[in-house]
Amino acid sequence: MRSISRVAGVSINTVTKLLIDAGHACAAFHDQTVRNVAAKAVQCDEIWSFSYAKKKNVKFAKSAPEGAGGRGPQLMPTPS
Repeated sequence: MRSISRVAGVSINTVTKLLIDAGHACAAFHDQTVRNVAAKAVQCDEIWSFSYAKKKNVKFAKSAPEGAGGRGPQLMPTPS
């Protein structure tokens, strides 16, 4: 975010607030438009977990955040 604030010539707080607003708008759009999606399985992942857990980063890490590098909770389909 710091690099974006430099390129745009605005405060990092402005970029942060804009991202939060965009996130809320995306969530509202998704909630209104995505309906009746049949899914057999849902997989959720975070880029942070992937990049932080890379072997080259481990020696520089002070402490890994909770769940970093793990698979996290798995959502299993409910039996029909």
